[in-house]
Amino acid sequence: MKKKTLASLVIGLAFALSACAGQGDQTQTTDQAQDSPVTFGVIYPKTGSYAEYGRLFEQGLELAVEKVNTDGGIHGRDLKLKYFDTQSDPKQAAAVAPKLVVDPEIIVVLGDYSSSSSKAASPAFQQAGLVHYGFNNSATDFPSTGDHVWSPSFGTDSLMPVWADAIADTGAKTVSVIYIENDWGLQAYDYFADHIKTLGVEIVYTSAYPATPTDDYSPILIKARDAKADAIVQIGYAEGAQIVNTLRDTLGYKGPFYGGQRTPEFLDIAGKNAEGSILNGHFSNETTVPRVQEFLADFRAAYGVDPGDFNLSAYQAVIDLAYGINKTSPTREGVQEALQTVTDFPAYIGQADTFAFDQETRRLLDPKPGLVIVEDGEFKPYN
Repeated sequence: MKKKTLASLVIGLAFALSACAGQGDQTQTTDQAQDSPVTFGVIYPKTGSYAEYGRLFEQGLELAVEKVNTDGGIHGRDLKLKYFDTQSDPKQAAAVAPKLVVDPEIIVVLGDYSSSSSKAASPAFQQAGLVHYGFNNSATDFPSTGDHVWSPSFGTDSLMPVWADAIADTGAKTVSVIYIENDWGLQAYDYFADHIKTLGVEIVYTSAYPATPTDDYSPILIKARDAKADAIVQIGYAEGAQIVNTLRDTLGYKGPFYGGQRTPEFLDIAGKNAEGSILNGHFSNETTVPRVQEFLADFRAAYGVDPGDFNLSAYQAVIDLAYGINKTSPTREGVQEALQTVTDFPAYIGQADTFAFDQETRRLLDPKPGLVIVEDGEFKPYN
């Protein structure tokens, strides 16, 4: 009995000391928090098939962090990023998401590259009240998970009609369309097809192609060429460079090509075959917008090359969030409040000066996307 009583006293004393120590640590942590960095989490493809996009994202993100901190940080505190590799794979994104949720430093999550991967991670963030800011997610249903899921990206419902209008304006009456075989590609194709038909343009050939990279797109491209359409349209990702090379060099197609991505990689791989390609583009190197001119100069100074859309969209995401949080508080609740109340986020992409969010869709209110054309090896505004 005496041994049991003594043991109980020892255990009780240990708990009491532990509690006291915990209170002391908590006080210290609270004091340190005033000077500790504000942390954003990032889910992205560091490795895997989409690693090139992860590299482009990281360039834009890090440049934005440098600017935010140079300009005074967030409520006087430095900003830092914590990166989590998902390979932009839905299964990996879903598995990684809980790690960000339980990290008390992280007040908002940015990413992923693909909408399907982002949507797989969103439920965990939504349940935790942690804002998921899908800056690259153009799938219109991306924010459908809940009220903490937002996207400043142009949706496929705004991008595809602008593209279709441009094709119809050339006088084209027929088109062949190929699109990447995933949820995003099907959704984008549907918006494109529905709109271009209203303009009196007939789709004479259409086919999906595998989302997994392949060495040979010839089987569907031969049929797209042989349909004798006035133009060929590719709705997809970086494989657009390989597709236009096959069309030009192997199949002898000389007609208009609408496709590719506004990235240095597209110009490097497609080379002369990229000339005349018309594609969705978030900005032009000939921009007259001061903040975008500053971004261009800073990016060139940092990396020695011209930036692409993925660099800029990642950059804008950090700038937007810092701007909004500086009007509220550097907390998870403060991020949500900023997105709900701020109406003058600085715009870097498209044709608007500032933007706000539609509070029902949690996407851009009145989006204004643009197009670019490749001329003399550069992306230039398409009018």
